[in-house]
Amino acid sequence: MINYYFETREFGISDNGIHLLRSRFNYETVHFDQVDSLTIEKGKELNNWIVILIIGLGLVGFSLYYSLRLFNIIDNNEVNVIYIEEILVPLIPFMLGGYCLYSSTRNGTILRLKTIKNKTDKFPLRELEKDNRIGQFQDFLKEKLNTKIRINV
Repeated sequence: MINYYFETREFGISDNGIHLLRSRFNYETVHFDQVDSLTIEKGKELNNWIVILIIGLGLVGFSLYYSLRLFNIIDNNEVNVIYIEEILVPLIPFMLGGYCLYSSTRNGTILRLKTIKNKTDKFPLRELEKDNRIGQFQDFLKEKLNTKIRINV
């Protein structure tokens, strides 16, 4: 197993290059000479954030609609008994939709990697920021990539 100088859940960096990881196992290596450009910037941490935002809005909208409908039924005395399941139905989608909205709007520092084969990947750097290693990470990449790196933080 390779020892990485910097490691997150999605990538690790060694002397050979940038190793793309799944469950801490290398599935692809991008050597430093294959890197076209590398950018460290602020941005959305999720790749498909707009889809998650729409799903979250749909779940919250459904929950609000169902709650208002349930309130109207209770207010007009249309039913005598209300089961607990009828109250829980809007609660669970509301909580899930709220989490989707939170996740889709979360911004952070990201690493945008573009290879010479025009493949672009985006990785969040939250773990490195949490460990206060982002400065060391930037210095290491400046040393390895020289002019191919841009930092827009």
